[in-house]
Amino acid sequence: MIWISGLIFMIVLTGELILTAHDHARLRTAAERATAAERENWLNQGDRDPHGAAHHGTFLFKPVLPVSLLDPGLLPYSGTTIRVEAHVRHRLTNRPAENDVELIRSSLSTPAKLVQGVIPLLLILYGCGAITRERQQGTFSIIRSFGIPWSLLISAKNVALLVVAFILVSPYFIIGTGLSLYFESLSGAQITLRVFLLGMGTAFYLFCWSCFVIMISARTRSSQMSLTVLLMFWGITTLCLPPLSTNLVSLTNALPSQEEVRKWSNQRKYGNEESTNIYRKIREELTKEMLTKYQVKSTRELPFNFSGLVMLETEKVTDRFYQEDTDRLRELQKPYERAVAAAAWLSPFMAIHQFTASLAGTDNYHHDHFDAAAEEYRQHLVQVVNKADTQKESPEALRGSSLWKAVREFEYQPPSVSAISHVLWSPILLLVIWLASSLVMAMKPNDSQG
Repeated sequence: MIWISGLIFMIVLTGELILTAHDHARLRTAAERATAAERENWLNQGDRDPHGAAHHGTFLFKPVLPVSLLDPGLLPYSGTTIRVEAHVRHRLTNRPAENDVELIRSSLSTPAKLVQGVIPLLLILYGCGAITRERQQGTFSIIRSFGIPWSLLISAKNVALLVVAFILVSPYFIIGTGLSLYFESLSGAQITLRVFLLGMGTAFYLFCWSCFVIMISARTRSSQMSLTVLLMFWGITTLCLPPLSTNLVSLTNALPSQEEVRKWSNQRKYGNEESTNIYRKIREELTKEMLTKYQVKSTRELPFNFSGLVMLETEKVTDRFYQEDTDRLRELQKPYERAVAAAAWLSPFMAIHQFTASLAGTDNYHHDHFDAAAEEYRQHLVQVVNKADTQKESPEALRGSSLWKAVREFEYQPPSVSAISHVLWSPILLLVIWLASSLVMAMKPNDSQG
């Protein structure tokens, strides 16, 4: 009966991979079509006023890496669309998990969670009595009487349980291999290398679990005790620690809402009883400076469009405001990141999830990387349009299609594997320590408990 559970798991995992691949293809196609449509709309604005075009802006869509179908990570919750316009730095919106069905599915399972969470549970059920059961049945002492080394017995048990693990995870590896071959042309994102490392990391994680299960079975007196210890460890590290690590921090370090973050910059831009409207202040200062410099009585007499200059200068100030607010928000997020990192040293499940989400491009690092790239593009767009707006109307002025084409097309390049290596070493180090501890304990002969 217990082997039927493995077959059911493989069916569920295959089904989840198919559903996730369908969602991935839908998101990828939607992003590509929307990106092309937005670029077309931008290029076909006609003889629109540059100032109005800068305020209207455009939309950018986060590309979805093929590897993300193996571990969607934060993708359903981090947003896929961002608006870029003058004076405002928007946050990513249009989260897939806003859909009720997607939210239910994401809360129940993903391919990565099934592999990283459920397979260890099955290994516990299959391997908790690998040594204890033979002791209780009296066959273990008979095997040892033939002079078979303890280390060889433990290694054989490990190999047998690891074979079971690889059979269970085979749909995951097959899909991953297919990904690396199908998307090999996307060399910029190093898809093949990401898939290879993700597969190796997952295999190593399951090897660690196999050794740990055999070690516990070898060091306990009965199968019931072995099962109890293993289930307690699995429950605490897989079910309890992930939410507990952030919930405890939120009691003393609650994060602000998006509306509260928006108010930080708005207060400095538009002022209140204690501060001045920054737009009015910059316009007044520039008016005095330009009238004095060019010795004219009105801004209409200046050899350039004064409103365009005001836009350029105010943009520099508002850009600084938004960057300071972004840095402030990231500082508030650091206690959560430290809590998760600390908990990962106690939870192999959290460690491997951090590893695979990084390689899949669905962790917080990739989210921030795209956000920074979108902000860099926003500043480029606004600067090009505002510079054109400083030119007075003339045949030589940059206007119409020539202006819209001067704004380069947004092309996002995900970080290379070497750029995220600092995120990858910590989970692997934890698993190595866990594996070494398990092997040392498992390889120590324990014939006395019988």
